[in-house]
Amino acid sequence: MLRGSPPPPRSANRPVPERDDDSVRRIHDAFSQRNFRRDFSRRGLHYIGLLDETGLKVPAVVSVDDLDFIRPPVICLTDPEAGSKGQVPHVLRSDGTFCYLDRKSVVLDRYKPAETIIQCLERADQVLRDAVRGRLVDDLAEEFGGYWSDGEVLVDLPPSFEGDAKVHILRLDRDPEHKTIVVSHDKTSFAKLHRRNTVKDPGPGILCPIILVPPLSFDPKLPWPPKDLAQLNGWLKKMAPNALGSIEAAFARTKDLHIQWICLSAPNGRFFVSAEIAKPYRTPEFLKNRRASIARTLDRIPAAVEISGYVGVPADEGYVFSRNLGHMKNLAGKRILLIGCGTVGGFLAQHLAQSGAGAGGGRLMLVDDDELQGANLGRHLLGAPYLTWNKAEACADFLGQQLPHLDIGFSCDSIMKQLAILQRYDLCIDATGEEALSIALNDYAVRKRPDFPPILYTWLEGNGAAAVGFMSHDPDLACFKCLKVELAGEKRFRLLREGVEIETARNLACGDAHYIPFPVSRAASAAGLACDMVLDWANNGERHRWRSLTMDHRTANEVKDGNPKRVVKCPACGGSA
Repeated sequence: MLRGSPPPPRSANRPVPERDDDSVRRIHDAFSQRNFRRDFSRRGLHYIGLLDETGLKVPAVVSVDDLDFIRPPVICLTDPEAGSKGQVPHVLRSDGTFCYLDRKSVVLDRYKPAETIIQCLERADQVLRDAVRGRLVDDLAEEFGGYWSDGEVLVDLPPSFEGDAKVHILRLDRDPEHKTIVVSHDKTSFAKLHRRNTVKDPGPGILCPIILVPPLSFDPKLPWPPKDLAQLNGWLKKMAPNALGSIEAAFARTKDLHIQWICLSAPNGRFFVSAEIAKPYRTPEFLKNRRASIARTLDRIPAAVEISGYVGVPADEGYVFSRNLGHMKNLAGKRILLIGCGTVGGFLAQHLAQSGAGAGGGRLMLVDDDELQGANLGRHLLGAPYLTWNKAEACADFLGQQLPHLDIGFSCDSIMKQLAILQRYDLCIDATGEEALSIALNDYAVRKRPDFPPILYTWLEGNGAAAVGFMSHDPDLACFKCLKVELAGEKRFRLLREGVEIETARNLACGDAHYIPFPVSRAASAAGLACDMVLDWANNGERHRWRSLTMDHRTANEVKDGNPKRVVKCPACGGSA
């Protein structure tokens, strides 16, 4: 190569040079520039130095355990009170870890490790200075749960609930050591799982008054968190005076128990207090005979009551089923019947359940007369525990475990033996992919108009080359039969390319009947398309009643979504409309 000529372009086959050693050198230079020294007493990249070295001079250890910088370097303040004269926001109380960067809001540059280290240290300096100068007072309230929590509590209550709730200790899985605290008003949906795992009903629960209070925070210069009743009341007197004395009052309202709960429901979260009377005082005289005067007694021995704090995690159905939908309505309150719980229908049942079908007084009804076999395992929602189960029953059982809030029913009979039930629902879905059954359902639906709900048909074309969803209800628009008037004729929307043949298979040695191979991903995509159409229906957004999703462009054409008109010569709707 001649001097001064541009370097040759990198060959596509040229190996990418190893960059870790170079990154480590550049990271070391960056720390040295900030007067940090490496801590060789520990394995890995750990550096000791001062944050805000010309001002607060707070000692810290910075650990770099991810050279890709997917995770920012971890900073621990070895003396959080140095320079700050008190605890500051963003310091987790357990080990001094300093939260200075939201990894979800900033992408660090893995190709510029030195600049990234300097960026992180400067960011930590700034957060520390702002905290000490009182500029991050609001952060204390936002992060209050991080300073309060000894654990988490599932809250099965609507956000506005105020009054008496119950604390339940439940087993949500089969591990006897794994217990979950759930707070609800009277009974909770999660009790179903406890009953299933223990074959016992949960106990009556412990009284837990829910008290509305202002936003909660604390003075970082005072001892924190409260460890006994005296410290708790001292804090409540300043932050939530309306809750002062609520622990004592709750003890007075219960019998025998040496433990009591209250919930401080604030705009910045729900925070639970567990108060436990020390062992020397757990006597019948104290817990029973003098129960009426226990509040006055506790006032005299506040240090004998140990306090623990828990953060509430929303788990009520309104939160679970609306959190991911933004401005959209979920399917709560709707009565939806799903016919076919096979490959597409199984995933669709799950999508509908996660969208709230069966919540809020609604119902999700599953219908299928087939059983789950080994041949289904490679592309069905369900696995080996449900082999030989009826598919509708199995799907209902599985979803009931995952989302106990829901009312999910099932029928093991063919829908053709129970056509009358179709009209009891707000929406019917045919996910069987069986053309003959779809034609029969369509015929029944057309004849029962206008007293018949919308019916959504969904199926896969070819070997999963495309998914289709078609909603039929409007008599001026096409019915299912209008999409292919003659059984042996051409389809109205030709998705498969010319000459493409559908591959079928049969495993004689396994006794596997003829079937159409397609990967599980195509079934899940078809279910997604259908679920989107159901959500649009629930939100009055049915722009296009015929929609397709092309997944294999080698074998399928893209067809524009639309609202196909009724065909006059259609044997189902043409003559009757």
